Formats: sequence, structure tokens, C-alpha cells
Amino acid sequence: SDDVIGNLELGYKPVAGLNIVYRLSSTISNAVAKSTQGAYTYSAYAKSSGKSIASTGDLVGAVGDASSFSSRINSELFATYTKKVKDISLQALIGTSYRENYSKALSISSSNLGMSVFNILVRKGEPSVSESNSTSKLNRYFGRLTANYKGWANAEVTGSYDIDSRLGYFYNFNMKNISFFYPGANVSLVLSDAIPALKNNKTLSFLKVSAAVSKTGNVNLGPYSLENTYSLASGFPFGTLQGFTSDNTLRLSEYKPEFVNNKEVGLEAAFNKNKINVGVSAYTQDNTNQLITVAYSAATGFPSALLNAAEFTNKGLEFDLKLTPIVKINKVNIDLKLNYSYQTNEVKKLVDGVDELGIGNGNFIIKGQSAYMFKLTDYLKDAQGRVIVDKATGYPSLDPVVKMFGTTLPKHLFGATLSVNWKQFSFNAVVDYRGGNQVYSGLGPDMDFSGISIRSAQNNRQPFIFPNSSYDDGTGKYVANTSVYTQNGGYGFWSQSMNTSVNSNYLADGSFWKLREVSLSYTIPNSVFNKFTRNAIKGATFTLTGRNLLMFLPKTNEWTDPEFSNTTGNAQGVNTRDNTPPTRIFGANLTLNF
Repeated sequence: SDDVIGNLELGYKPVAGLNIVYRLSSTISNAVAKSTQGAYTYSAYAKSSGKSIASTGDLVGAVGDASSFSSRINSELFATYTKKVKDISLQALIGTSYRENYSKALSISSSNLGMSVFNILVRKGEPSVSESNSTSKLNRYFGRLTANYKGWANAEVTGSYDIDSRLGYFYNFNMKNISFFYPGANVSLVLSDAIPALKNNKTLSFLKVSAAVSKTGNVNLGPYSLENTYSLASGFPFGTLQGFTSDNTLRLSEYKPEFVNNKEVGLEAAFNKNKINVGVSAYTQDNTNQLITVAYSAATGFPSALLNAAEFTNKGLEFDLKLTPIVKINKVNIDLKLNYSYQTNEVKKLVDGVDELGIGNGNFIIKGQSAYMFKLTDYLKDAQGRVIVDKATGYPSLDPVVKMFGTTLPKHLFGATLSVNWKQFSFNAVVDYRGGNQVYSGLGPDMDFSGISIRSAQNNRQPFIFPNSSYDDGTGKYVANTSVYTQNGGYGFWSQSMNTSVNSNYLADGSFWKLREVSLSYTIPNSVFNKFTRNAIKGATFTLTGRNLLMFLPKTNEWTDPEFSNTTGNAQGVNTRDNTPPTRIFGANLTLNF
């Protein structure tokens, strides 16, 4: 693969205070790939064993060739004008930008070559070919006006107007469908400068209050998402006759951009000559027209549909504490930074007045609840919450109705950064915490089935009385189970559906502590190089790094890293056997200054 990056910037100042800037940048990428598989003939013994791939026959030669091209062009023209009127400083900005993304990919392959020459020309039969093309364009017009009074009072208003090809076509005369406007405004007051009594205060070094309100627009669509597409179907309608099948997700001919209306207030303060810094902020976000892939009736031909389906509100509090330094002894400086966020959300409205939508992975959007909630299968229980078991087999029963559990998104986020500096040495460590959510491990049923999980080793794989269970004594009354053992405690129990089909068995607390990153750096003195390089090297820094060094999980999570997910979409909180295990990463680098 080859990447080419180009940048151009031109500036012009026609009069005092006015500055005009034009920027042009482009990124071009080309890539080619080739894959091959040599022919192989298995022995008669290997073919007769029936215990390997040999039983399916000899391997024939295969080859695949692919090429791809992508480009991104950004063009931006804007003008700024600054003016000072007595104690008021004004700055105005107005501009426009254009962005175009283009990509093209071609591939051709054959898994049936006539000879050991890796060239598509010696294929038998027709090759497999594919082609994809994509173009998207975005025009933006934007402006900003700021005002500053004596350095302690600041106000700003902004506005952007977007025309996005992902919402339609640029030649569409109905600009309302493809364009949208979003404004914003914020103010801040540095009270420690504005109030005479706070100036030169020995305790309070800095005090600032701020408030902001804004509306942000976003197009959460890929190119060509307004049309339903069709793919070649193998063997449809029959034989080699070509047929096409629709993709699984229904697309509409028109979508609205997503909007986020944000309101925020904040307070910043510093004490003891800026050694102690505190920040507090609170916000609310009203999200409208959120694009979500929802479950749909398969009878329509589409198991899912992409819809502007939800409106919900986020609320949060954020706290920051910075101690610089927390300790200072001789040449040792220790700094500490802490941050904590608490975030919640509530679904306010769903499409067509419905109260509940499934988005896959056991994730649901439910009106009046947090987004997103788990709804999973569970055991059938009596009025006292005991699991109902069969009186004859001791096996538990599956509740035919799925139940609602916790949210998939964390509510608590905490981070800490410790920095220690001594002479030429610098040590940094970052610790993270996430909590208040749940995760479902799809790895669990597979581990139970194969007998390699902690759960399947319970009771020494012998029959056992199911914990907190009851059974019908024949009169319709449920009595505590103290004597009915399961018929099997090994493969016959743990691999069966009465265990592996119960999702709640594999639902765990999603919280964790992680030692996210540690680094140790040494700055090599210039004098070390001066003797050999005659000042050609001005300095150097050698750094050792480590990431994901430690992870602490609650006892309920016996499977894997809760940050892993089998999708990058909205339906989070689920991992599977296809997720790779957590890894520790170690590295070293040397930086030279010339």
C-alpha cells in the first residue's frame, strides 16, 4: 500500500485586522493484495482416515488479486477580522469548506486453477469478481463572533450550515432534505479578575464560571444508505441461473440528521498559587432523530430496518482535580490528576409511538428506561424468587418470557494519572475505572459446553441440588428443594439447553479497574552527544512503555475483558468466542532532537 499526503496553505492580509486563509489538503491511498493456495494431494491413507480435511478431497490451487484506491480532498476558505473598541476586543470569522471522499475496490479470484501457476488466466470455470465504488461530499458554511471585555468576560456565538450528499443528491432541488443548520453560544466570566476583592488573594488563585448552549448536527449514514441494495444469490432461483437477494436491512428514501441539544454550566477554581485546581461541570443533552437499526418483521423480507427511531436525554456531572505538585522534595516532583464522571440517560420517545425496540445482541431501547437495556432469558421462578426445578430430574426450567436486566453503558467513569519527575527521569501511570453496567459473555456457553469453565467444574461435576430452587409438590404448591438432585452434573447437565440457553447465567457486572498505561522516560543530557556529534544532536529521550498491565474484575465476571464487544454499533455489552483475549503491550522508543 502507498499513501500520498499533500497540504497547501495561502494567506492574505488586504487591510489591518483582516486575514484571509485558504487551505487545501489531500490524501491518496493505493493498495494491492495477492493471495495464493498451492495444490496438494493427500495420500490414500489420509483420505481413508476420515479424521482430517483430507476426507473432503485433494486441494486445488487458488489465487486472488485485489486492488483498491481511496482519496480524500479537503478545501477550506475563511476570513477573520479583529477589532478593538476601547475595552472590548471583537473577532469575527466567516468561511466555507468542502470535503470529498472517494473509494474504489476491485477483486478477482478463483479456487480452481488448472495448473500450479498462480495466475487467474489458468482458472477452470468462471472467476469470482467484485467491485465497489463510493463517493460522498460535504459543503459547510460557518461563522463565529467572539467578544472579550477586559480579558475577564468572554462571549461567543457560532453557526454552521451543512449540505451533505449522504442525505440525498447535490442536484436535488429540495435543499431542505439534504441541508441543516446548527448554532451555539457560550459565555464565561473570570471572577478572580473581575472582582477586586478576589485579586491577589493568597488562597484563591483563580475562579471562573461558564455556561454554554449549542445544537450539533450529525449525519450517521454511509454513502448510498437511502436505497435498498441487492446482491447475487448463490443457487437462486436454481442452478447457474443468476438471481439477486435484498440485503437484510431496510433503507428509507429519506432520513433526518441527528441533533444534539446541549446545555452546560461549569466552575473552575485554583488555590494555593495554582497548586490545587478543581473543575466541576453539569450538562444535559437532548438527542433527537437518532438513527438506529431496529428489529423488523422478517415477513417483509427485511429482518431489520434503519430508522430515525429514538429521542433520549443524557445527563451528567464531571469533576476534575489536579494537584501540581502534590509532593515536592528537593528535585522530586509528584503530580496527580483525578477525574470522575457520572452519566445517565433516559429514552423519551420512540418511532410510531411504540414503547420498546430491539436493536440486537439482547439490547433494547425502552421508553422511560436507560439506553440500552438488556432483555435476556432467565430461569422460571416461583413467587419467592426460587428457581423451579423438575421434581423427577432436578433440572431447572426456562422462563418463556425474556426479562429486563441492567444497562449496557457504564454510569461511572474514573481516571487517575500519576506523574513523578526526578532529574532526567520521568514516570507516568494511568489508572481507569468503569462501572454501573452489565456485560453478557457469549464465551460462557461455549466454555460450559466444552467443560473448561469454572461453572462446569462446580460440585466436582457430580449431581447436585440446584441452589435456591423449589418444585411443585403435586398440589400446585412450590416447596423448597432440599433433596432432589440433578440427574447429571457433568456433560449431561452443563452442555444442555437448560443451562446454556439461560442468558442470565452469563450476565456479569461490567465494572473493572485497569492499569491502563505506565511509562518511564530518561532524558539523555546534551553533553553526552556534544563530544561525538559536535552539537548535531541537541538531545534525546529514551522511553519504556506498557499498556493494559493489570486488570481487576468482579467475581461475577469469570470470562474476559468487559470492554470487548462483538460490534462497534449501538448494541454493546456482548462478547463472543471470536473476541481475542486481552493483551499486554510493551514498547520502547528513542527520540532524537536535531
